Parts: sequence; C-alpha cells; structure tokens
Amino acid sequence: MEEHQPETPKILEELSRSNTAKPASRQQSTARKRFIVVLGIFSVIVVGVALLGYQQWMLQSHLAGLSQQNEQLTSTLAAQDSEIETLRATHEAAAQTVAVVDDTAMRELEATLNSEITRLRQQLASVQQQQSTASTEINLEWKILEAEYLLEIANQKLQLESDPAAAIGLLEGADEALVASGSGGAFAVRQAIAADLQLLRDIPVTDREDTYLRLEALVSQVEQIDLLDSMRENFQSRRDTGSNPVSETPATDGLFAASLEFLGSIFIWRKWDDVPVTMLALGQDTQIKQNLRLLLEQTKLALMMRDDPLFHRSLESSADWIQHFAAPDSVTGQNLLTAINALLALNIDPPLPSLDRSLLAIHQLTASEN
Repeated sequence: MEEHQPETPKILEELSRSNTAKPASRQQSTARKRFIVVLGIFSVIVVGVALLGYQQWMLQSHLAGLSQQNEQLTSTLAAQDSEIETLRATHEAAAQTVAVVDDTAMRELEATLNSEITRLRQQLASVQQQQSTASTEINLEWKILEAEYLLEIANQKLQLESDPAAAIGLLEGADEALVASGSGGAFAVRQAIAADLQLLRDIPVTDREDTYLRLEALVSQVEQIDLLDSMRENFQSRRDTGSNPVSETPATDGLFAASLEFLGSIFIWRKWDDVPVTMLALGQDTQIKQNLRLLLEQTKLALMMRDDPLFHRSLESSADWIQHFAAPDSVTGQNLLTAINALLALNIDPPLPSLDRSLLAIHQLTASEN
C-alpha cells in the first residue's frame, strides 16, 4: 500500500480531468443533435402547412367555379321561366281578342321551351352532384394526407427521439384519420398500423426520471457513508462470526506451558479465519468516495445519452468499488449493492421497431388517390 501512494493522486487527477472534459463535448454534441431535430421537425411542419394551404386554395378555386356555373344556369332558367310567362300572358290576351287562332306554332315553341327547361334542370342537377362529389373527394384526400403526416412524425419520434409513447399516440391519431376518411383503400394501411402499434406496446417502458432520481440518491448515500466505520462494522461482524478459540495443546509443558496458562488467564486466544481484504490509509476514503461519485455521474450521463452498455459498465464498476472498499457484508454496503443490482436489471435503450411497413402502405394509398 505504501509503494503505490505517490502515484494515486496523479492517477485520480488525470481521471478527474478526463471526466470533466468529456461532458462538455458531449453536451455540445447533444445540443447540436437537438437543434438538428428541432430544425427537421420545423421544416416538416412548414411543408405540411404549405401543402394544406395549397389544397385549401385548390378547393376554394374549384368551388368558386362550380358556384359561378350554378349561378349562370339559375339565371338562364329564370330567364326562360320569365319568357314562358310572357308568352302565356300574350297567348291569353290574343285568345280574348280573336275567337279562332291557329296556335300550332305556339304549341311547338312551348314544347321546345319545356324540353330546354328540362335539359337545363338536368344539367343543373348534374353540376350540383359533381360539386358534392368533389367536396367529398377533397375531404377524403385531406384525411388521408393527415394520416400520412402523423405517420411521418411518429417515425421521427421513434428514430430520432426514441419515444415509443409519443409514437403510439401519433399512430392512433393516424388510424382515426383513416377511419374518418371512409376510403376503401385504407384497410391495408390500418392493418399495418395495428401491427406496428402492437410492437410498440410490447416494448418495456423505462421511467428515466425515476432512474435518474435513484442515481441521485445513490450519489447522496455515497457522500454520507463513512468507509472506515463501514469496514470496522464488517470487521467486527466477521470477528464475531468467523473466529474460533485456539485450543491449548495437552502435550505442552515447561516454561512455555506456564506462560500460555498465565496469558490465557488474562486474554482470550482466538484464531482469524480470514484477514481483512483492504485497510484504508488516512485520507484515502475521500478519494474512494470521489471515484464512486464520478462513476455514478457517468452512469447518469449514459442514462441521458441512452447508452445502455456504458450505463451497465458504470454500475458494475461502482459495485466492484463498493465490494472492495465499502464492506459489502455491512448494512451500508448491502443497501448500496441492492440499489445498484436493481438498476442493473433495467434496459434504458431497448431495440425499437421500424414503421416502414405503415409508411409504405400510406404512400401507396396517397399515390392511388392522386
């Protein structure tokens, strides 16, 4: 132990420098990634808003044309009705002044006008039906485009942010939009969405906030423990349970036997089965607790970065340090190891499924609708 004392502060100083330098660069990298994610999401939203504005402008233009054509047909029909009423009034006036009139031409003109009125009414009904059909088709297309947009956002949430809960909500919204569209071709897309939803719901959910708070509690507990008292507690426990009294040899005689008998009347002779593994030098407990705190801080960083291998390596290293220096047989050591073993059972970055099947199905549907 005395041979390695001069090198220990240097090694700890280098570890402290390397551990304090890494989080800054990782925070900058995380900030850049978040900025890129926010910029991508903002770009998708801008494109979606532009697409919706264009669709609304096309709908208004089409409806304006149909309304203008409807007004023209209505005015033409009103003019024809007015002309018929005028002719009828003229015919009645002529019938009162003339007793016998040849109205063959009048009847032919009336029949022609009636047929023209019938044709115009049929054309008006056809235009109104086309207007209703066009409005329905645009609404269907809008709902399908909404479902496509929600699926794109869900895929980004899953791949860029690893957020299955948000992806599940977006997939459910896309399924509701497809149901509201009433499109017959949406069945295949809904099947793909249902399969992806089942895969997402089967993913084990890890409460990252709770895990972070548990690591914070471990750091506080490490700061509060006294390694020397912990080792004394362990030493006392092992001495009480593992020591055996030394039996005197019956064949012992002479001065040595008398000395042993005299000392035996004063002391109780016992034999240690095991020797304490580690004896701490003065001030070494502070360095050990600092290393444990750095390992737990590295574990918290791995949790925020979703780095499951680093998360488990850091916890395993912390457990090794506690077993070596904090007396795992003591109550304090057992509590720390129990908390670390519970955290080791977590998977902070489970494998996430892909939404390619649902995206391909919705792209095929939108292409067929266009």
